Amino acid sequence: MQPPVLASDVGTSSPARLRSALARAQALFEATPDGVLVVSPDGRVAAVNPAFCRMFGLGTGPSEVVGLELQQLWERFHALFVDTAAFELRAREAMGAAGVGRRQSWPLTDGRFLEFEVVPVGDEGSAPELLWLWRDATDQARLRAVEALVRPVEQNLSFLDELTGLFNRRGFLGHARPQLDAAARLHRPMLLIFVDLDGLKPINDRLGHAAGDQALVDTAAVLRSTFRERDIIARLGGDEFVVLVTDASLVNPDGLLARLDFGVSRFDPGSPETLEELLSQADRRMYREKRRRKLGEAH
Repeated sequence: MQPPVLASDVGTSSPARLRSALARAQALFEATPDGVLVVSPDGRVAAVNPAFCRMFGLGTGPSEVVGLELQQLWERFHALFVDTAAFELRAREAMGAAGVGRRQSWPLTDGRFLEFEVVPVGDEGSAPELLWLWRDATDQARLRAVEALVRPVEQNLSFLDELTGLFNRRGFLGHARPQLDAAARLHRPMLLIFVDLDGLKPINDRLGHAAGDQALVDTAAVLRSTFRERDIIARLGGDEFVVLVTDASLVNPDGLLARLDFGVSRFDPGSPETLEELLSQADRRMYREKRRRKLGEAH
C-alpha cells in the first residue's frame, strides 16, 4: 500500500531523494496516532493507516477495507455512532465542497468522542483525493463537559460573600438592577436599606478576628430573619450590609428603624433613580441616624 503524498518536490529530486521522501511519508502515515482515511476521486477507499483500523475495530487491518466504496466502509462500523443517521448525513456532506475543512465531533456508543475533518490533496487541475483525519477527542470532550457543569457553580460562588453566604457587592448589583427595572415598569415602590455593624473594630482588637467574623455571621442571620426570602440581602464588604426590599408596601420602615440601625432610601417608580444613587442616599441617612442617636444618648 502506497501512502498518500501530501506535499513533495519530486520534479527536481533524484531517485534516492524521492525514495527517502516516500519512506518518511510512509513512516509518518503508519506511526501517527490519528486515524487517516484516503478516499479516491471516485469515492473508494484508497488507503487507511493502522490507527484508523484500531479506532474502528478493523481487526484484519487495511487490506479489509481498501478498494471499498465509502458507503460500504461506513456500513462496517456506522453502528458505533450514537446517532447513525445524523453521522451518515454529515459524512455525505463532508464529501462536498461545503464540508471540506470543517471539524466535527461525534459521540460513540462506547463512550468515546471522535473528531474528523476532511482535507483535499492532489495536484491542481485534477480531481483531488480526500484525506479524512480522525482524532480521539474523548478526554477533551469529557473536560468540556466537566467545565460546563462547574462553570455555573463557580459563577454562583463569585456572587456570594464567603463568610456570611449572603450576596457580595457584585451579586447584589447583578440581582438588584433587574428588580429595579421591573419595579419601574410595574410602578411598584421599593426600599433600599443600608446597614453597618457598630463596634466591629473594637471586637477584632479585643477579642480577635474570629469573634469579629462571628459578629458578621450573626448580623447576616438577623437580617435573614428580619426580611423575606424574596428580598435581596448582601454584605458589601467590611461591616456594611444592604437590603433591597422588593415590595415596600409590605414593610414599615419606621418599625425597622426602631429595631435596627438602618439608613433607608425609597425607590419611587414615578421618578426612578439608579441603584448607586439609592445606595448613596441610604448610606448618608444611616450615618445621620447614628449621629442623631449618639447626640440623644449624650444629653
